[in-house]
Amino acid sequence: MNRLSDYVGNTPLIPIRMGGYTVWCKCEFMNPGGSVKDRMATYILNDAEANGLIKKGDTLIEATSGNTGIAFAMLAAERGYKVKIVMPSNMSLERKQMLEFYGAELMQVEAGDFDGAIEFRDVLADKLGYFNCNQFHNPLNIEAHYKTTGPELLSQMPKPIQYLRVNQSNHAIDALICGTGTGGTIMGTSKYLKEHIPDLKIVAVEPAESAVMSGGEPGAHGIQGIGDGSKFLVDMSEIDDVVTIPTKCAKAVARHLALRYGLFVGISAGANVMASFQWLRDNNKKSAITILCDRGERYLSCLGEEE
Repeated sequence: MNRLSDYVGNTPLIPIRMGGYTVWCKCEFMNPGGSVKDRMATYILNDAEANGLIKKGDTLIEATSGNTGIAFAMLAAERGYKVKIVMPSNMSLERKQMLEFYGAELMQVEAGDFDGAIEFRDVLADKLGYFNCNQFHNPLNIEAHYKTTGPELLSQMPKPIQYLRVNQSNHAIDALICGTGTGGTIMGTSKYLKEHIPDLKIVAVEPAESAVMSGGEPGAHGIQGIGDGSKFLVDMSEIDDVVTIPTKCAKAVARHLALRYGLFVGISAGANVMASFQWLRDNNKKSAITILCDRGERYLSCLGEEE
């Protein structure tokens, strides 16, 4: 192991306990690029390199709200690629600054227009021969979490769960609860865990202002990284429940995590933690796993904005 990307994954799992409930938090903000997206980006590039699809000096292109772009920009710098990033203009200033600091070329589309960002990415990739990372529809996104996040979580869970036989229901974890952007994290992780814990509940989290999985319409919100207006890789037949969280509540919980637990994490992490405790309370369950997706520094400019 002699590259920065060799250290992606194997992040800690820590408990937050409150009112008789426990939420086990996978600390994905501790990845080298600061987010859970490091896993998918590393997996996609490793696969492309192994199959001779890209070579040093080639150009990568991706549409992103920020974290995936940051992950690919970090890897491009490490491995000698160029990278072009298409993102909606309303993403945080810090994310844009980080992308440019890594050397990425940033192209912005209309605020909130992820469909437009994806379409523009595809046009440029086709016309100019760029390598299209295609996170929103790439099965390797799911596979990355099936091969890494899922196995890590199973090995890190409270000990009683490790000795269960398949179909035994008396285990220590009741649900996997996390927000969905592309859907890769929840689909890949849940697929692996349910092979070992068949009655584990899978709960998606989305912004209340853009509750597409709950049957609502896409809308503007401030929980960057989730609720991008489409289900993308999410297979709703594999989702047991959906929890909606307002942006202002997600921001408040993110702030609380910093003040109370020293966890300086992003807004979607606040949404995940709030949704986890809310679901446990509403369903009379005791313990869940969630994802602390990224670091909080990349949202400082928007944490105080009114929603």
